Amino acid sequence: MKKLLLLIAAVTLANSAAAEILDPVPAKVCSLLSDAGLKGRKWVDDYGDGSAGCASDYKDIGTSNDLANNLAYYVTGVSQYVMEVKLVLNYNQPRQPSKATAALIAASKKLSERALGAGLPDSVVTLIKRGEHGSAKVGSGVVEVMREDWPTGKGYEVHVMMR
Repeated sequence: MKKLLLLIAAVTLANSAAAEILDPVPAKVCSLLSDAGLKGRKWVDDYGDGSAGCASDYKDIGTSNDLANNLAYYVTGVSQYVMEVKLVLNYNQPRQPSKATAALIAASKKLSERALGAGLPDSVVTLIKRGEHGSAKVGSGVVEVMREDWPTGKGYEVHVMMR
């Protein structure tokens, strides 16, 4: 029953969600950032909870004796419907954010062009640089930036989501 409801929701949203992604074929969307070292693995059409998607491996940004800052690319949906693409930057070294933030901005610009067919506005770049929550309409889609501080106080992550 849960899968049926998710599929109905996906079909209902598919026209608007899929229309926002230029070429919503899961395998193609999973490899949009291959040339940036963020190739998504094979699309999984059911993780067991009705959701679907793919993800890249983490890409280290900079170096550290501990855990480096790292960037990953995610595509989520239901069945064969792509609903959202997302970049997540883990600031494991929050005192060394420059290279990581620059990498997130570069990947976000590339993803915006390829997924939504429009450039990333300066307002979104500013949100990413500041690690602030906000959103902007881009092409036929929306780009949202969100920051999550870790409960440990040892770092945080910034998400750039496009739908």
